[in-house]
Amino acid sequence: MPQYFLLLLLYAPLLLTTAPATATPTPSVRAVIFVSPACVTCRDLYAYLLPALGQRFGNRLELTEVDVTQPAGSALFKQALASPWQGVPVVVVGKRTLVGVDGIAQGLGDGFEGLAADPASAKWPELNGLAALLPEGMRTLQAKLATLAPPPPPAGDWRSRFLQDRVGNGLAIVVLFLMVLVFAHILVRLRRGVTSNTRIANRLLPWVFLLGSGISAYTAYAALAGVAPVCGPVGDCITVQSSVYSHIFGIPLGIFGLLAYGAILVSWLLAGRFSPGGGGWWHWLPWAIALSGFMFSLRLTTLEPFFIGATCLWCLGSALSMTATLWLLTGAILQRKNTP
Repeated sequence: MPQYFLLLLLYAPLLLTTAPATATPTPSVRAVIFVSPACVTCRDLYAYLLPALGQRFGNRLELTEVDVTQPAGSALFKQALASPWQGVPVVVVGKRTLVGVDGIAQGLGDGFEGLAADPASAKWPELNGLAALLPEGMRTLQAKLATLAPPPPPAGDWRSRFLQDRVGNGLAIVVLFLMVLVFAHILVRLRRGVTSNTRIANRLLPWVFLLGSGISAYTAYAALAGVAPVCGPVGDCITVQSSVYSHIFGIPLGIFGLLAYGAILVSWLLAGRFSPGGGGWWHWLPWAIALSGFMFSLRLTTLEPFFIGATCLWCLGSALSMTATLWLLTGAILQRKNTP
């Protein structure tokens, strides 16, 4: 018996020092990810960002998922939502809300140590009903991380990309040809000073504004809410919306479309007020804004069949409405300019 007591005394310090090393460290950041099955940007979140965060921070970061399309998840999302217009993905950690893939990357990536220093981040957010969803949400998230593969890269040459959607991409080429043809006609009219009926242009412009603004508003909503846009039997709107070409500086193109149509309308009204006779530069301001929108639409219409390999009917509709806006403004402006 004395020898066993001696061995216990000798190994007791070793047991005391090694036991904490084998224990799983307590997470210093716990975060809830709100997603939707229709979220097109969430694939990048699961395929690239979350695995990278897991490799970087390991067990210091613990995550769970909440589906906002389910009644319980929707109720939680409304509790955590700072604005009724925010879409998914959204991460709630402590008392902070991270919106979008870029916001999550910055907050949980570069800002991780700042979150870890806040004791509130080590606890799950205080949301009523969250505790009941935690186990299932963590299992679902781990299953997605294990099975979701990164999206395949586009085919190497433009022919292969075009053949991915022959009908939709063929329609995009037709629209592209019409846009180039109309723009050439606009340049000829400007050079020759050919005018058109201002009354007809003034009647058609509000309807074109309404059509273009409606399309832009819908595509902007789909991008911000992270939902799949309703697409017809032709084209692949989801692929276009989830491509890198559908955003500029992280802002969906639909937002720029809304701003463009709003600026055209305001400048057109101001031109009629401050330059009713057609003189000065006011009457060229809405035309210049429409020209910028036309160029952006021409760029996206070119990218769809040859670089993205998919075509969005909403994008084609927006391109045609912006082309019609530019064409109508050209005739109306020339008519105003030539009116004595």
